[in-house]
Amino acid sequence: MSLFSPLVLNNGATIPNRIAKAAMEENMADADHAPSAGLLRLYKAWAEGETGLIITGNVMVDARAMTGPGGVVLEDDRHLDRFQAWAEAGRTRGAHIWMQINHPGRQMPAALGQETLAPSAIALDLGAQSKRFPIPREMSEADIADVERRFINTAQLAERADFTGVEIHAAHGYLLSQFLSPLSNRRQDRWGGSLENRARLLVNIVRGIRAAAFRRKMPAPWS
Repeated sequence: MSLFSPLVLNNGATIPNRIAKAAMEENMADADHAPSAGLLRLYKAWAEGETGLIITGNVMVDARAMTGPGGVVLEDDRHLDRFQAWAEAGRTRGAHIWMQINHPGRQMPAALGQETLAPSAIALDLGAQSKRFPIPREMSEADIADVERRFINTAQLAERADFTGVEIHAAHGYLLSQFLSPLSNRRQDRWGGSLENRARLLVNIVRGIRAAAFRRKMPAPWS
């Protein structure tokens, strides 16, 4: 076994080698929040370097919930051709390309002018930088159901665009991580309290995607 030997996943998929490009937030979307020509060139360059696995960064499931300008959003099929081109660029020389899908929750700057949602109405504590982020509104049952549906929908669209997998972003203080942490999730209903309850949304999303789209084991990054 070496760095350049193939890696066979539990679902039978084969990664051509053990070199991976981890997710990062390039902020290179076009004005429609679709992958720009520059982003496609960047991913093709990574793929031409014979990276075995390429993971995109921060594709948002809701255009109303962003981390800043330049973010990519996949919530419908209006620009699916651009995402297909992105996937094709990433698959150059046989690489796998997985789309990281995400919702920022309370980690959305106030300057974006959108309502901020979170498991509980607890503001970010970032010292002097805290004022950049508003106090979020505690999510209702309808809000939670909408987020679950959006993650599943984005995964289905990613599969239609010929990405070979998805990575559910459940770390780094974003929405799913906020549900998992008892520091940011103070709910007293079925979405809070015990670890089972705090993980319910993430588990529902994983199960929903497995049933509706990629029929494979999917990685979820944990903090």
